[in-house]
Order: sequence, then C-alpha cells, then structure tokens
Amino acid sequence: MSDLQNDRVKPYAGIEHAQRIGLGVEQCAERVSRFGYAAKQLMFAQAGKMSSVANWEFKAMVGRGLWECAQHWGQWRARIGEMRGHEHLIDRHAEGPLYDLFQELLHSNGDAEFATGLYGVILPAYRAALLRYTGETNPLVDQPTVRLIRHMVLDLDDHLAFGETALAAIEPAHRATAAAWQAHLEQYLAAAGGIDGTSERLPSFQLPPPRSQGDFRIPGDYARDARFATTLPKINPFDNEKVHEPLLSKMWVRSQEMTAAELCATVLFEWDDLPYEGCLDLARHCWDETRHGLFGQAALEAEGIPLETLPSWVGYAKHTMPASPPKRYSHLAIATEAGLMRHPGGKRGEWEWCKDEAKHPLMTTYQDFDWADEVNHVAYGREWLIRYYCKGDRAKAQAMADETVAERLAYYAQFATPADAR
Repeated sequence: MSDLQNDRVKPYAGIEHAQRIGLGVEQCAERVSRFGYAAKQLMFAQAGKMSSVANWEFKAMVGRGLWECAQHWGQWRARIGEMRGHEHLIDRHAEGPLYDLFQELLHSNGDAEFATGLYGVILPAYRAALLRYTGETNPLVDQPTVRLIRHMVLDLDDHLAFGETALAAIEPAHRATAAAWQAHLEQYLAAAGGIDGTSERLPSFQLPPPRSQGDFRIPGDYARDARFATTLPKINPFDNEKVHEPLLSKMWVRSQEMTAAELCATVLFEWDDLPYEGCLDLARHCWDETRHGLFGQAALEAEGIPLETLPSWVGYAKHTMPASPPKRYSHLAIATEAGLMRHPGGKRGEWEWCKDEAKHPLMTTYQDFDWADEVNHVAYGREWLIRYYCKGDRAKAQAMADETVAERLAYYAQFATPADAR
C-alpha cells in the first residue's frame, strides 16, 4: 500500500491536457516532415553563408547555429520514422515553396539581409510553428515530439536572443534595405503556408520576382569586418623567442581557427552526396573550430589584447577553395589535424606546455578541450574521407591530402622573399 496521498499526486506522468483530441499520426508526420526540412535547410543556409558573413560575432553564431540545426534535423529524421513515416518524407519538400524560401535566404546580400532573413523571418516562424504544434497535438500520445520541441525551443530562444542584438546593430543606412528584404522573404514564407504549412497560402503569381536565378555559389574569399586587417601568408605577430610571447603565440594560433571553421562550412554545403551522419560530423567540426577561434580570442582579451588589433589569417580560402569538397576537407582532417596527434609535441604537447611551462590555467583548459576535439576530427576524417569517399583506401586518401600540402606550398611560394630562397 502506498504511503502517499494519492489524490495529491499529479496524474498522467505530469502531462496536462491528456484528453485533448489532438492531431492524428498522419497530420503529425506531415508537420514533422516540414520541420525536418526547415532544420536541414537552416543548417545548409548557414553553412553556405558562413564564410561570407563579415561580422566576427555573427559569423561565430552562424557556426553554432548550423550545428544545432543539424542536430534538430537528425531528431526530426528519427521521429518521423516513429510515426509510420520515413525520412524521405522530409526531402519531399525539396521541390516547392519551402525550397524557394530557403533559396531566397541564401541569396541575401550582406550581413544585414542575412541576419534579417534568419532572425527576423525564418527562425521566428519556425519557433512559432513548433509552439503551435505543441498547442494542437495530444501531449500524452505525442509526448516524444513535445519533448523534442521543448529542447529545440531552448536552442531557438538562444539564437533569437542573439539575433535581436544583430538586428539592432544594422547600420541606419541599411535599415530600409533590410526591411524590404524582410517583406520579400515574408511573402515567400506566406506562399509556403508558413513553416508548418497551416497558414493560408499566398498565390505564387503574387510573389515578387525571385532573387535566386540558379544555384548559390560560395564566394572564393573568407570575409572579415572592417575592424580586422587580413593577412597572407600566415605570419604570427608574436616572437616565439621571447619569454612571454610563446604563450601569446599559441593564443593567436587558436584565434585563427575561424578559417578552419569556414573551410568546414564550405565543405558541408558543397559535398552533395554526404549522408546525414557525415553532415552532422562536419557541422560539429565547424562549430568546434569556431569555438577554438573563440578560445584564442578570449585568452588574448584576458591578456588585454583585443583580437581586432592583430592580423586575421584567411589563407584556407585561397589555397583550398579551388579543390573539391572532399579534397578540401582532407587538407584539414588528414594533412593537418592527423599530424597533430603525434607525441611528443602535437596537441598533447601544447596542453602540457601550457600546464607545466607557462602555468596558465585558462589556456591549459582551452588546450585540453582543443586536444579532445581534434581527436574527434581525425576520426571524422577517417570515416568520411578514408572509409566513405575513398572506399577504405587509406593510401588514396593520404595522397589526396599530400596534394593539398603541395598546392598550399605552391600558393605561398608567391610570398617568398629572396632571403627565403637561400
């Protein structure tokens, strides 16, 4: 016999509105398919635009946003399979008004328009659709979906809170253009019936002419805002021979990993036949490298050195963008990061130096997590370059990576001085 007062214990496992009629499985699966498509396209749109976003803070948030949207896409893929559906229902929307909406977003011009599209139109509409779903479905029968949405909304609330700062920062001279772009995208959203398809649809003949006139192409440069002076080749501003400067040198090198994040984003966007699991790993790799760049920024600023006072290296754009996406990725995951697993030295050595020689607690923590992340990145390279792309041929993958090293050396030879040649 229970020693609880039974009438005071909340019924239905704490779930309210258990007797709501709600939506049927087929209706739920249809909406989930649209949510999955929206999450997938939010990932791809941010991957496609990250390298051309100039504002440093916005670029960093895009790196975070694309990874979290990649996770949402995977969760929707799994959930639709639990609803007598299949993940292919998500891709059914690849032809139609939702597709058109995201194509228009990709063709945003500049940071202000892209921020407006993300934070002023699509993410608010996605969040509203999720909350509408939880208000209409039966929360007992559909508790797994309701739980997913609760956690996704936490992510979206973070994105939108950041977005408020980005939208408020739009230069006065660009506000009218941004407002016009918002109205443009809102009409394309209306033509889709909203993210969930439940709203009245604007007839397509009433839409303004699309800006997108073909496939979106990533520009060949990695953008930085006016605070930064970009540099080629990669010249560390600190002298490793001086007592304190090896530590500052490591901080600066970490801060330059934003260009590795941009490389990952371009690969994610352009590698057409990469399966979901590979997209998720590339999205995580991108966010890891973004975080590493922020490690360096935070460490330098703790020393009183603003990041924008130092040169910003954008070299990966110059010597990897001409290569195919898998080859581009091999330069990072095989040619660079796999080599950093060797010890003595390597990532473990950097951590040991910060801990034992520099005795710098903050940088020790940053290097510790940088090392952990890089171990995962090497595993990503093995999985998607060796096993998947090269069908298990390790020598072929290594040869591809070696080619990228030769191409990098050839590119940087143009910066060599007569003294370098001696």
